[in-house]
Amino acid sequence: MRYQNPILYMDLSDPDVIRVGEDFYLTASSFTYVPGLPVLHSRDLVHWEIVGCAADRLPAQRYDRPAHGCGIWAPSIRYHRGTFYIYACMPDEGLYAWTAEDPAGPWTCHLVKAVTGWIDPCPLFDEGGTWLIHGFAASRVGINNVLYIHRLSDDGLSVLDKGRRVYDGAEHGDVTVEGPKLYRRDGTYWILCPAGGVRSGYQLALRSKDLFGPYERRVVLEQGASPVNGPHQGGWIDDGRGGDWFIHFQDVGPYGRVTHLQPVDWSDSWPVMGDRGTPVPGGDTGLEPFPVGIPLSDDFEAELGPVWQWQANPDPARFALLKPGLRLYAEPVARLYDAGSFLSRLMPCRDFDMDVRLTVSAGESTRAGIGMMGERYAYTALCGDAVRLFHGAKDGAEREILSRPCETAKLLLRLRVRNGLAAFFYGTEGREPVALGEPFPMAPGGWTGARPGIFCIGSGGHADIRSVRITKY
Repeated sequence: MRYQNPILYMDLSDPDVIRVGEDFYLTASSFTYVPGLPVLHSRDLVHWEIVGCAADRLPAQRYDRPAHGCGIWAPSIRYHRGTFYIYACMPDEGLYAWTAEDPAGPWTCHLVKAVTGWIDPCPLFDEGGTWLIHGFAASRVGINNVLYIHRLSDDGLSVLDKGRRVYDGAEHGDVTVEGPKLYRRDGTYWILCPAGGVRSGYQLALRSKDLFGPYERRVVLEQGASPVNGPHQGGWIDDGRGGDWFIHFQDVGPYGRVTHLQPVDWSDSWPVMGDRGTPVPGGDTGLEPFPVGIPLSDDFEAELGPVWQWQANPDPARFALLKPGLRLYAEPVARLYDAGSFLSRLMPCRDFDMDVRLTVSAGESTRAGIGMMGERYAYTALCGDAVRLFHGAKDGAEREILSRPCETAKLLLRLRVRNGLAAFFYGTEGREPVALGEPFPMAPGGWTGARPGIFCIGSGGHADIRSVRITKY
């Protein structure tokens, strides 16, 4: 299967991957977007489908409202004795594990340890016991750049000791060592972890015959002369047919963290990634094509698909499936940034149009429409008898940019994304929509890329979303 990097131009931060038989499964960070922990499936490592999400809610009451930048960070996925495991830390709440017999779910959430400041956990189900490696969030506990290993109970759902430090980046000239993945290969323990920061960092391989070290160190992937900055956190996988691969992310600003696939060569007893340690533009997996993909459009004829995520734990009082169609009831907030019922999805590529057909039943104080969320954001909405354009930011009030009169509550709204800019258009059925204001420079969110979505906020009323259509360019 020939491929071109990135294999997924989507904001799938901190990816991890496993193989079970001929099937590959991938999960990624979801922060405060719910349902969280998407589970993707592939058979060729290039084409992926979303089969479900492990976290249907975030297990803390604070996430009933948006808490940008918090939530689920950097998960790992494993399969052991007939059970799928996803481990992730919520750095303010603790270490959690989600388990399932079927990767499509249902999943069960377990609090493994209530603790502040742990991040990026990864288990190892080894013949000598069950272990967990993790890093620390300096923003929570003032510790950074070190990795600890703990012993877990046999079922992986309890931490049994205080842990031991196995790597300190300061001793080797590394900064921001995080995102460790723990493996055992041919009798050697391996820790694959990034260092140096998201935008300009590199990938390390650490090896030892003893689980607790000392570990030898080597840089195995860095930008070099390639255009792929900071080749960062990910997971190693063998394809079951003699090939080895590393899936990782690259930070591309407002588009988030997109997914790359690198070949791995173990011939000199170290995992040499890409082309002698430099990211490759593409290649061939040698696997049969697997013709699946992630939906671009929705008429809401069934349940909400896992491509859609709320900005906080879902409130059943804020939406109803009309089948076809989706009704959003107005949420009484002053800013879209604070709306838990902002319903968004990952951007599917670099350039696209997103068309939303909706009907609004609302008063002057209700806004319903389409937006692009980030720490700076913009949206267009029908408000009373006018279509209006708003800009906002996480630390400030929203401001109305312009207004155009509108005589109908039945609209076509378009969000056009080109080269990092989001432009808004409005019109009616059967007519080409017209531009509303100037393009808006998109901005990342709390550890996320910008996110397109739909909403209804204000006091009273509702919006019926008849369809969402995305066209790639």
